[in-house]
Amino acid sequence: MSEDENPFENVPEEFSEASEEPEAAPEVPAVPPEIPELEELPPLAVESENKSRLAMASGFGFVFLAVVFYVGIVRTGVFQTYVFGIAGIVLPALIAFFYMLDDLRVRPVRTTERETRFVAGMLLALMVLFVFTMFSFYWPDYMQIAYFVAVMVLATLSFALFLYSMLWEE
Repeated sequence: MSEDENPFENVPEEFSEASEEPEAAPEVPAVPPEIPELEELPPLAVESENKSRLAMASGFGFVFLAVVFYVGIVRTGVFQTYVFGIAGIVLPALIAFFYMLDDLRVRPVRTTERETRFVAGMLLALMVLFVFTMFSFYWPDYMQIAYFVAVMVLATLSFALFLYSMLWEE
């Protein structure tokens, strides 16, 4: 191909500039000037009757927690078991408290949600470390591990329900 030849000379008619103008796009119906607003929905709130049921469930959880703590932890008589049992109650309580602190009526110090969730996250990481340590100490004893896990789950649920049902800011 020489320099004076135009490689685009033999372009078919449909692609050449002299072809028909492209078809116009189909017309889109006009949008109405005002879109009707959705009705405002009432805020989702738990009625006081439901909160009283949650408070009752929290109280039941605390009693059941005490029974599991006594049967599974206190009756062993080993100091190390007491330490794990008490930490298994305190850590979930603190995690629930710090996670929900920004929404509670009673706040000891004015903090931001980010700060309290950060502390809750650190405590959660500490609890995960605690669980791994517990598993390493009590590995062959499955019942003791089950008691510790039950204590931690019951403590978390009971404290979270208590905080929500009694101290949640409306």
